[in-house]
Amino acid sequence: MTYDRPAPTTDGSALLSTFDALTKSGLVLYDESQKVVEHTDGDLKVRSFHFVLTKALIKKPTLSTPDQSSASGNGLSKQLTPGSDIDTNGFEMGHSESSTHFLIANKFCFSRPHLMMLTRNGYCRQYEPLNKTDFEAAWGTLASLNDATKDYVVFFNCGKDGGCSRLHKHVQLMPLPVGGFAVDYLNSDSTKEPKVPFEWFYQRFQDSAVSASKVAGTYLNLLQQATEAWKASTGKDVPDGQACPHNVAFTSRWIVVIPRRKAAVNKEAGVNSLGMLGIIAVATEKEIENWVKLGLTNSLSELGVSRGVGVI
Repeated sequence: MTYDRPAPTTDGSALLSTFDALTKSGLVLYDESQKVVEHTDGDLKVRSFHFVLTKALIKKPTLSTPDQSSASGNGLSKQLTPGSDIDTNGFEMGHSESSTHFLIANKFCFSRPHLMMLTRNGYCRQYEPLNKTDFEAAWGTLASLNDATKDYVVFFNCGKDGGCSRLHKHVQLMPLPVGGFAVDYLNSDSTKEPKVPFEWFYQRFQDSAVSASKVAGTYLNLLQQATEAWKASTGKDVPDGQACPHNVAFTSRWIVVIPRRKAAVNKEAGVNSLGMLGIIAVATEKEIENWVKLGLTNSLSELGVSRGVGVI
């Protein structure tokens, strides 16, 4: 498989230095002693699930729980972009040449670095599908962050049932986690799919020169397939101006779209895009125990669209 990396638009080393400075200041939370706990479940291969156990997520807010540590508590003015529910004050990652998006450090991180790319228009919403400008901004940034030893992943949690915790439209970027049933398969040339218990729609980039517009077109095709699966499973229609709840993850090698029915099984077992790929970030060992008790494969099937399942 051959592919060309997208053209760089941002200084990756400068971004990492800025992220480290924000972490050192305490404004950005990153647990340097976090650890990965591997687990095997169901018909998926050995060590197919990776739990990232990190203290940085203990105070992470959700759509139903406000952020208890506001910027004002850090001595910063609480001035949000009109329409936004994300405080970016102090988290900015340098100057951005994009007229449509800008980069900040994620406050609650389980990777170094862990970034967010937001639309400059604070009224763009997380329940809307990604568009061409979203891909243009993210695709160029991928090139800035990728290097000879490390690939990055961009992911998008669309809608409340897709695992989003904020409404202002944004994607997240971080180094591609090593391992997990989905990443191992998508990074390979294998045509033998892992026994994924939910519907997922993906495409590897075979072309030697993949453009942002082509990736955007591929996403729309995959989203259409995901939407049909979601509608068949839920019996619902997608509201005008929105997309069905779904997850997206893409690298310079592949893209995957996963329709979602629920954000969480219970208060201690919810996942975002990476979680559906077998990379689950947790704050406590109790959460891991809860996942294992519930059954990882069965839980992901419940959160996504179970294969072979009709309206429930």
